[in-house]
Amino acid sequence: MILKKLFRRKVIGALLITGCVVFGIWYYQLSNRHKAIVKTKLLHTFRIIDHDWEIDETENQLILESPDLLVDNIYHSMDGPQAVLNLNINQGGTKVQWITGFKAEAIRDGTQTHDNDFLCHTNIDYYDAVHYKNLNFPKRINTQYPRLGTLSNGINELNFPPGFGFPVAVDDVFIIASRTLNLNIKNAFFKVKHHITLKTENGDVPLKPLQPRGLVLMLPYDLDNPYRSKKNDPNLCSPIDLKNHSGPGEDGVPLSAHWRLPEGKTHYEFDVTYQLYLQEDTTIHAMAAHLHPGAETFILFDSTTNEAVFTFNCENYSDKLGLKYVPNYSSAEGILLKADHKYKLILETNNPSTGFRDMMAVLFLYLYDKEMEEHLKKLRMEDL
Repeated sequence: MILKKLFRRKVIGALLITGCVVFGIWYYQLSNRHKAIVKTKLLHTFRIIDHDWEIDETENQLILESPDLLVDNIYHSMDGPQAVLNLNINQGGTKVQWITGFKAEAIRDGTQTHDNDFLCHTNIDYYDAVHYKNLNFPKRINTQYPRLGTLSNGINELNFPPGFGFPVAVDDVFIIASRTLNLNIKNAFFKVKHHITLKTENGDVPLKPLQPRGLVLMLPYDLDNPYRSKKNDPNLCSPIDLKNHSGPGEDGVPLSAHWRLPEGKTHYEFDVTYQLYLQEDTTIHAMAAHLHPGAETFILFDSTTNEAVFTFNCENYSDKLGLKYVPNYSSAEGILLKADHKYKLILETNNPSTGFRDMMAVLFLYLYDKEMEEHLKKLRMEDL
């Protein structure tokens, strides 16, 4: 009997050791990004660090605090640990509410202020089918990517101008995904929380609705050997991860939206007329740019008039890697966009280093949504 118990213990011990070895080999072969995913999942599952979101709602704000995110390595863009939340807004309400702005802060353990170095991005998405179904506007479903916006390194807040907002349906559902960045601290070992604020207004006073539209600068790459260095071919990029940030361009040819940044100064241009897909003239009332370190100038350009619509002059840190400041735009007056004009994105970058750097360039526009305004007026009339 004693021998059987000893044998069982030895078998169980051997299986545990084998499992640990297999897991260790598997984990070691993962990319930095996937190691962060597995590590964060284990730390939260076994309650080793704070694993829960905290949600606090006031009259005009929804304040979110993420679980702990462990920073224990250099984490480039898209590599770091992240927290994701499915968030119900306007739950049990009776009328449309509004989001009028949003803010994201990365707070290092032991501090109380935002540290720009640790904000990779905070994405705010909405469930397309739920949003438009509950607004009784099903024809909008699957017509565009359902992202309200992104805040990132160098830009951690955007406010819509007074009198404008994004309509929130009754029982609407949003997805908050916030990821950590660490480009400079090599021997890091500390926790970070992300504090995210959604600014809201109730539906008693109708605002002018804004429609988010994301314009993505995309580049061609070698279809036969995509990850080969393209130092000698300025017309092709070296993509980072084709599984997550690639797709067909206007002509159907695959393009990459996330690429290795070449050494020195580089000029990029990409026609985004098809992404705008304007059916009529409209006005831009807010803009926010998602860029990576090394971006210097980002321009929305009217190719028809040969004039810049708006220019983002970015500031990079001089003593470390990172975007210190990326401007945004917010105006009740707005900027006119013409449906019969062609538009492109222009990006100027500078990479003084021979080491690894990457780049993405996305411009979020918030356009006056005349069709939505007329639809919401109709819904209000039906409720009377």
